[in-house]
Amino acid sequence: MIKNVIFDIGNVIFYYNREFLLRHFYSGNQFDFLIDKLFCRWELLDEDKLSLEDYVSLAEDSLPTNLKKYARAVLNNWEYFMQYNKEIMCLIRELKQKGYKLYILSNMTKHFINNQYKFPILKEFDGIIYSAPIKMVKPNEDIYHYLLDKFNLNPTECVFVDDIKKNLATAARFGIKTFHYQSNTDQLREFILSL
Repeated sequence: MIKNVIFDIGNVIFYYNREFLLRHFYSGNQFDFLIDKLFCRWELLDEDKLSLEDYVSLAEDSLPTNLKKYARAVLNNWEYFMQYNKEIMCLIRELKQKGYKLYILSNMTKHFINNQYKFPILKEFDGIIYSAPIKMVKPNEDIYHYLLDKFNLNPTECVFVDDIKKNLATAARFGIKTFHYQSNTDQLREFILSL
């Protein structure tokens, strides 16, 4: 019997599109070059190997002078351009009312964590694991061990919802049921309730 539903954040609870983000600040002919330089080492933030300020400096060092101001603007404001997934919001509240325990397992930077108070939906969750504070990231097995141990979860009683298949593959190795989320909220609802 499924008792626990574990959600990723990016492109599940919130839509996070890097192209959408960058276009708020820059739409010139170096768009593809800039987006590559801004996000090619993002895992350093998710693993807390660099502070945001150091990451911004690293990105700026790789850019010509005319692009540096855009890099700083994007990297210092990216969380403002995450859009709520309204269908998932409704499902989260529905599952909560039905008695499911809800958790988050997400690769996420300290910058977001320090600003999570801006997102009230996160208060609906019974437990949250972010990668940066524990310096573990999906899809590595250690972060799944950490989640299960911290909240004393039986993996066979859990469903994990993520938009990235390799993250789901690791969860499945623990015996966790998985769902590949691609804005298919009705199918997700049916999947969870059928279990």
